[in-house]
Amino acid sequence: MKKYLTPWLLLIAFSSFGQLTIEVASDSAVRKYHIGSYSYHEEFIGHAGYGSPLILTADGGAAAFGDGDEGCMLVKLTKTGKVEWKKTFQQKGNEMESQSAVQDKNGNFLMFILVYDNTKYRGGCERAICVSKTGALLWDKFIGSCNLIKNPTIAYIHTLPDGRIALRGQVVTEKPAEGKDPSYHFWEAWIDSKGVMTQRTGDVIDWSGKEWQKKFKPE
Repeated sequence: MKKYLTPWLLLIAFSSFGQLTIEVASDSAVRKYHIGSYSYHEEFIGHAGYGSPLILTADGGAAAFGDGDEGCMLVKLTKTGKVEWKKTFQQKGNEMESQSAVQDKNGNFLMFILVYDNTKYRGGCERAICVSKTGALLWDKFIGSCNLIKNPTIAYIHTLPDGRIALRGQVVTEKPAEGKDPSYHFWEAWIDSKGVMTQRTGDVIDWSGKEWQKKFKPE
């Protein structure tokens, strides 16, 4: 679900270390461009190294990602809260739902979007985009099959020391019997700054338990 970032993000100014705070970043970018966010991923805001709609960057600034006045966009801020650059992304499918952005150790930004295309599949298909630290587009690709089978949905994004980005979520691996709901498996993947991805599936998720929540929350 898309919504605007919540008002508590506007309470605090700059830290004593010259790092832009999440609160000032929200005031500078989110309100300026009316950027809305994917509500589930909002709980990752403020957790260092995790993908979220609003992140602090290695240079002391911040970046906001979501659906704004100019469409799907990434706004990069300096450590004083000024807009350094902004990048908009081409519409694909019937609708797009911006999830999160994350910065890798080289300064590149990777963004993840759910794309809905009614001509292919009623559910969302994950789209991954990578831009450089100056906003230049490096690549733009789908990472799922855009149908029910082998089409992961990302619930968790985290940087790794080796420069890759770790992803977690759920995926359907087999077509369900007629009239039955599909079984969702745990899904993990690792993607690098060139878009090369490896992945694996795990056990069927018991949605009534708490194990899936532990895997999909900030650690």
